[in-house]
Amino acid sequence: MKKPSNKLLSLGIITVIFLTMLGMLITASSYRQTQKQALEMGQNQLAKINDSSIKILRLEIQSYTLALEDYASNIFVDGNYHTLIEDKQIQNSLLYKTSAAAGLYLISPNGTLLYGKDIHGDQFIEKPVTTIDLDNDPLYKKALTGSILQNGEAYFAKNTSYVNLYRPVYDKEHTLQSILVLPINLEELYQKEIDTTENQNGYTMVKNEEMKVLMHPSEEQIGFDIVKDRQKKYPNLDYSDLIRLEKVQKTNKKGTLSYNSYWWTEKEPKKVLKLSAYEWITIGDAHWIVASSSDYYERNGLALQENLIILGLLALLLAIIILLGVSFINYTRRNQTYLENLQLVERQTFLKEKHMLEKTMMQKSQLETVGLLTTTIVHDMNNFLTPMIGNLQLLIEERHSDTELIADLSEVYRAAEKGQMLSTNVLRFTKTGSRNKSYFSVEEVVTEAIETMNILVPKRVSLTYQSASVGNAKFEANDLQVILYNLITNAYQASVHNPKIAVSLSLACEEQLEKFQKHSLAYQKKQFAQIAVTDNGPGIPKEIEEKIFTPFFTTKTESDGTGLGLFIVSSITKKNDWILDIHSRPSGTTFILGIPLDKED
Repeated sequence: MKKPSNKLLSLGIITVIFLTMLGMLITASSYRQTQKQALEMGQNQLAKINDSSIKILRLEIQSYTLALEDYASNIFVDGNYHTLIEDKQIQNSLLYKTSAAAGLYLISPNGTLLYGKDIHGDQFIEKPVTTIDLDNDPLYKKALTGSILQNGEAYFAKNTSYVNLYRPVYDKEHTLQSILVLPINLEELYQKEIDTTENQNGYTMVKNEEMKVLMHPSEEQIGFDIVKDRQKKYPNLDYSDLIRLEKVQKTNKKGTLSYNSYWWTEKEPKKVLKLSAYEWITIGDAHWIVASSSDYYERNGLALQENLIILGLLALLLAIIILLGVSFINYTRRNQTYLENLQLVERQTFLKEKHMLEKTMMQKSQLETVGLLTTTIVHDMNNFLTPMIGNLQLLIEERHSDTELIADLSEVYRAAEKGQMLSTNVLRFTKTGSRNKSYFSVEEVVTEAIETMNILVPKRVSLTYQSASVGNAKFEANDLQVILYNLITNAYQASVHNPKIAVSLSLACEEQLEKFQKHSLAYQKKQFAQIAVTDNGPGIPKEIEEKIFTPFFTTKTESDGTGLGLFIVSSITKKNDWILDIHSRPSGTTFILGIPLDKED
């Protein structure tokens, strides 16, 4: 056997090396073009950062608004204020995200404080109530009339910035009773949710319509006019580009630009060239501008650095491809092993299916044997009972004057008749087709079966029965009684401790009726009687729910069950074209039997 040729593999490796070198040359030639595109890319990145900051700001204000709205819906009950501020659940709903909430106050329409608590460090403070300076909001008086449904304008108090969230409280006649006020510390909100640390110079800031700083990484800048107040503190700096920036931002809703400015977070600001992206936003009744800035050269440097990384990655590509070649050989070997294992799994599956088929055939053979033996035994028992019943009738007629003897003989006679009826039922069960079907009152047949079962079930079993007049149906009474006997027997055997069984008879409810009528075209306009047998057992595990009607399948011990009870129920149900549903849960199981109702011909 000749050694396999490696010419194709060598040709592939040479081709990849050539393409890698070509890619490196193309990348190097486009390096200068990348520098021109860096500015545009930097501006796009800043615009995305700015958009993200705007979304976060809107979501944070909205989350506090929703918490305040939920609180307001429960504060005025039956004409009285319910001081839910004391409610820990309400406190948690307002403090669940950040400590940006500065307090919670209930103000009357004339401006009087009704209830209130300050918030500090994610906790409500018991005393004293300061209410900050709520009326510094230019829209505060308008808010007291109930006209503002979310928030007013931003304002400054105690060297920080706030915005008030408002929620009017109405009574049942929709008369304004009070206003809930939740002041938000904007700088706290900014520091916790918006100010993200990057590996480069840059930050996001928020200003109001007067170009005063509302949110900034440096708390010292809060309340500053971006030009006038900075000129007072730093008189020797150049503000010409800041004046240009202010004019551009006031005349445009959104945009990007570059300008000379300073990093105001430093103790001694140094002049830098910045990239900036800005956008005006409206939140409630407030109109703010959100602006994100970064170092122009650092942003470009990152873009160029990315291209150098690409060059390095292309250089590594060659080594990776060589490793891929080795991995391909190993993969081929592993794939061959996998195919062999797959063949073994398929063989095991085939053997398992064969075993299940043999088991099914054995069960059918057992059923045939049991049926044959049962038929023979019952036929002989019927032969024994026939002369017994005849002789009992003669004795009753001859000894009619002896009342005590007649009573005893009558009891033996009835027992013999029941035995003969049982043997007839067993013989009938082993044959296909329906015989002697008549119109019966479903209620009467079920009631008779329950009365019999009340005698037969153990005394520890609680058997209750509720019935309603449902009408007549054409069936064999013994069929229904056998079903009930097996279901009730199965129910109390399933409940080990204090068995409780509830049997109910009623017309099918709408949901169940719709399910019954879908069973067959012949049932689409039929009414149904619904018989439910419910126990308090442990329920039927999902993994065996489909097996419970299989002959000889049982979860009981050999002395407690044969595995034929539910099989008989299923067989009689199918023979009469009735419908059987199962609803099982850990607290018990319910079998629902649907019987189509008929009018007598």
